[in-house]
Amino acid sequence: MISTSKNQIMKIALCYKSEKIADETISSIKEKILSYGFELDDSKPDVVLFIGGDGTFLRAVHQYYNELSKVKFVGLCKGHLGFFYSYDESELDVLFSDLKRGVCKSESHHLLSAKVDNEEIYAINEIRIESPFHTLISDVYINGESLETFRGNGLVVSTSLGSTAYNKSLGGAVIYPQIPSMELSEIAPINNTIYHSLHSSLIVDKNSEIVLKTKTDNILLGYDHLNKNLHLASSISLRLSDKVVILLRNKDYSYTKLLKSKFVGDK
Repeated sequence: MISTSKNQIMKIALCYKSEKIADETISSIKEKILSYGFELDDSKPDVVLFIGGDGTFLRAVHQYYNELSKVKFVGLCKGHLGFFYSYDESELDVLFSDLKRGVCKSESHHLLSAKVDNEEIYAINEIRIESPFHTLISDVYINGESLETFRGNGLVVSTSLGSTAYNKSLGGAVIYPQIPSMELSEIAPINNTIYHSLHSSLIVDKNSEIVLKTKTDNILLGYDHLNKNLHLASSISLRLSDKVVILLRNKDYSYTKLLKSKFVGDK
């Protein structure tokens, strides 16, 4: 449910890739927003309407990161996969009617936090360390206990919401987003009689900490659609953050139906 004071007009911001969404489409959506009695406000919105594919949702979350306690997100799908959306472009009136009546389903999803080099970064899908040109070597600790020394191309830690993204392509498990957790998956691990690792995805509960102590310089630290270079070996501590993203869904939304439509199909 969406709550605003009785006399307060809901403010809506739009987030989209201008090179992929026609100006006429955006103008039409803006007119529709105003016709339902909402205001357009990109600086202090109550709701961010993200339009496009799943990458647009990630960009929207990072764009409004400092307003997460005050803003909610709802998506209008114009991309291919659309995992964070439950309204498509033919349902504009349904979307705005649901917002007006406050009948959208509301989901809270914890951000993933990584502390590295006195900096804290956040992701909604996953955080990964990769070494594309050299073997990545990293000690892996779970809640202070040594699990393994990993050797391979990289490691990915995903949230349950992000388990259907890069994590799934690595063979990781799909986790219902209502289960707050972290999942550690390996990218091209080296496994032989000398070097070996768990060689499987590992799911830990919401209170756990994963620490990656890298022994390789010049690695890439990726978080959602963003990345930064780490030039020296680092210790990276990962936890689920107290910060949450509130995602609004169609009142008839079903995660099981979504999984079936996106990955299984009707055969």
